[in-house]
This record gives sequence, structure tokens and C-alpha cells, in this order.
Amino acid sequence: MAKSQKLAKKKKEKPVFLKEVQIKFKKKRVKNGAPVNEPISHSQQVYELFKDLENETKEKLICISLDIKAKILCFEVVAIGSINSVYARPVEVIRTSIPWNPYGFVIVHNHPSGDPSPSKSDKEFTSKLQKAIETLGCELYDHIIIGDDTYFSFSDAGLL
Repeated sequence: MAKSQKLAKKKKEKPVFLKEVQIKFKKKRVKNGAPVNEPISHSQQVYELFKDLENETKEKLICISLDIKAKILCFEVVAIGSINSVYARPVEVIRTSIPWNPYGFVIVHNHPSGDPSPSKSDKEFTSKLQKAIETLGCELYDHIIIGDDTYFSFSDAGLL
């Protein structure tokens, strides 16, 4: 047997692994009276739950997953951006919600400038996200942008 063959046999083969998905959740304390176990029926409820985003110095994008009765199943901070933008592909927005079998979604993000008016890219992103969500047989109920002591709702404005 050649020397190189002997060396090759002596080298241990590297183990092969599969990636196993494991989902962990942590609890977030909310103020008393928060609509956690109630159906989300208007944008003001979501604004009150995530109003603290107005103090952030970078844009944060959050996906709230809802059951068929519009009760919150879970939420996730999907992306953290810069002072004037945040980016996420539609699949990244909803991917961790899928095991919960959601019926619908509400998207929330903040504008550190304080002005919640949607930008052109906010409108384009919402349109793409709505199409992706509908393809899955779910609904995009709203996209809410939080500013200083105010917010903008795509649904309230008739854009969804």
C-alpha cells in the first residue's frame, strides 16, 4: 500500500450533520390592559402595543402573526436597519410564523425621524409583501409605521 493511501486511511472522516430546526420563544412583558388575548380590531391597538418603537434610533421591522380570530399568536423583530431604512425579503418577514399556522399578519416598523408618512419604498415593500402573503392563503391586515406620538396605518388609509 502506498504511503499516501495509508495516511488517507488514518485521517478520520468528518461527521456529517443535518440542521434541525428548533424554535424558542421568550416572553415580552406588556402593560396591564394591553390587548394580548383580544382580537386586534383596529390600528390603535397595535400602535399602543408597539408605541415604544418611537424611541428607537434605527428602523425596526416587526411581524405580528394573528390567528383566525385576529388574536396575536406571536411577534418577531424581523430586521433592524439604519436611521432611514430597513430591508427584509417577504419570506424573511413571515418565515418564523409559519409553524404557528397564522391566518393573517400585521407589519409594524418605525421611522426614527418621527414622521410616520410612508416612503415610496414602504409602499412598494407592502405591495410585494401583500402578494406573497396572499399566495400562502393568508391576509396582510395592516402595515403600521410608528413616528413621534403618532402612526400611519396602510389599512386606515385604504392602501390595503
